[in-house]
Amino acid sequence: MDKTTYDIQIRVLVYKEDSEYVARALEMDLLGYGKTQVEAIDELRRAIEAQLTFSHQKNAKHLLEFPAEEEYFERWENAQKMAIRGIVLDDQPARLSARAVILSFSEADIRKLQQNPGFRQTNLVCA
Repeated sequence: MDKTTYDIQIRVLVYKEDSEYVARALEMDLLGYGKTQVEAIDELRRAIEAQLTFSHQKNAKHLLEFPAEEEYFERWENAQKMAIRGIVLDDQPARLSARAVILSFSEADIRKLQQNPGFRQTNLVCA
């Protein structure tokens, strides 16, 4: 069994688009949407964790290195500067901490588990 832990901090730009909030992870260019800023950030956190898991399962680290367009980094920097000065903008800077723990089982690991007397096969799947 292989265990990988990702513990990363990502800059997030939160802004309103039409009638909903958008949370954009700058380092990974992933998006979360919601009726509130909190909902958008929560959805973004789930998207990041799913992307980390998918990248690990496919052994494709290049799927993690996909930054947003420069415009969004500039908007984040501007929002950060204005927040320090106490000026409120439509754009809000945020930081998101994500932690994903990924367990990978080899075929040999699975066979060993199946030989365990307490093993039960189910149709449950989690991703």
